[in-house]
Amino acid sequence: MKNIFKKGFYLIAVLCLGMVISCDDDDNEMDEIAGLDFVIATLNLEGTEIGVVPTTVNNNNTIVYTVDYGTAADDDVFQTSGPMVRYEFPNEDSTYNITVTAALPGNADVSITKEITITEYIPPAIPTGSGNPLEGAWKLAPEAGALGVGPGKDNVSWWSSAVEDVATRDCLFDDRYVFNEDGSFENVLGTETWLEGWQGTTPEACGAPVFPHDGTASATYTYNEAAGTITINGKGAFLGLAKVVNGAEIGSPSEAADSITYLAVIDGDTMELDIEIAGGGFWSFRLVKDVPSIVGTWKLAPEAGALGVGPGKDNVSWWSSAIEDVATRDCLFDDEYVFNADGTFENVLGTQTWLEGWQGTDPEACGTPVFPHDGTATATYTYNEAAGTITIDGKGAFLGLAKVINGAEIGSPSEAADSITYIAALDGNTLELDIEIAGGGFWSFRLVKQ
Repeated sequence: MKNIFKKGFYLIAVLCLGMVISCDDDDNEMDEIAGLDFVIATLNLEGTEIGVVPTTVNNNNTIVYTVDYGTAADDDVFQTSGPMVRYEFPNEDSTYNITVTAALPGNADVSITKEITITEYIPPAIPTGSGNPLEGAWKLAPEAGALGVGPGKDNVSWWSSAVEDVATRDCLFDDRYVFNEDGSFENVLGTETWLEGWQGTTPEACGAPVFPHDGTASATYTYNEAAGTITINGKGAFLGLAKVVNGAEIGSPSEAADSITYLAVIDGDTMELDIEIAGGGFWSFRLVKDVPSIVGTWKLAPEAGALGVGPGKDNVSWWSSAIEDVATRDCLFDDEYVFNADGTFENVLGTQTWLEGWQGTDPEACGTPVFPHDGTATATYTYNEAAGTITIDGKGAFLGLAKVINGAEIGSPSEAADSITYIAALDGNTLELDIEIAGGGFWSFRLVKQ
């Protein structure tokens, strides 16, 4: 049936070759069909649902595109006058040739083929069968009693941290305990952590982390929800305090344990830990999930100069938005840039956004978002606070303006970048972004949190 459809379609196209139309519009359409191109987009997490959209301008909807996804199935051929078509491949390792054929009455068909490889998606192993509440970064709670020791579980009568320790031991309270999705574990200590006498520091003070409790351990974790335990495997890896191991407080870095098991109670973004040491004593730690301040929904600031371009970083002397643009370009200023806590990113554009000539709109105006810059990208983000950068990964995902990528302003939707890195300065609810384009120019964007 599939072959009959294909042959029948091409026969119709051949019969149309006898038609001769000689007008300027037809000449333009001939140019359009000759410049055939298309974009391939991944539409689901598994990487099996693939969207195809022709990027050739089809002003009069006279060009008919046939998209053949190249499988042996009978349901993988579609026709469109421009809107995206989609198909879900089997979830297995395989390579396919996607062919798009453009047909225009009175002209020979034009075809272009691109190869796509599907890799079998295997869901990552979760340490617990009912979900993984540990996944993410955790810190000691910035409050009194965040850590302490006493004669029993949840009893810190021998000693506990005071609220002042959040500041005086800030190098301890900023340490991060990272439980990764793949089951690996990291101590992220930065340049300083809290050191004690057993590590060669008397009196106790902030200092450079001491091996093997310095974050270099190759470590994993296991969470047993039923037993209420977390086990950290890896010499030098730990939670709370480096000296605390099962049944003891070690007296030297050389005594680091290969594995430590903690009693654990997790309640949303709070984790209560207990571990027994010698003499029936227990150390207790209260951790809270560390949510980066970038998480949330952002928009362009509704003010003059919210976006602009110029010859240097933070210099918008070539052009910048005026206060009037907040109203005249309201379809741009209401676009949302969403950083989710799970690391995913979304462009939420609504039914309209600001379109420019490179997207087929001249003069510039509000209009329906153009693929792949239409919010359909499967995207993630990485915020590197130390480096002052935000990286958006996902073809068609962006911040500020869709055309701006590293080192250029793209001239066609088909030139969408797979990844864009912005220079970022975060100050509370304000996010200042800069990105260098060609010729030493920089675009700047000012976003505010909603």
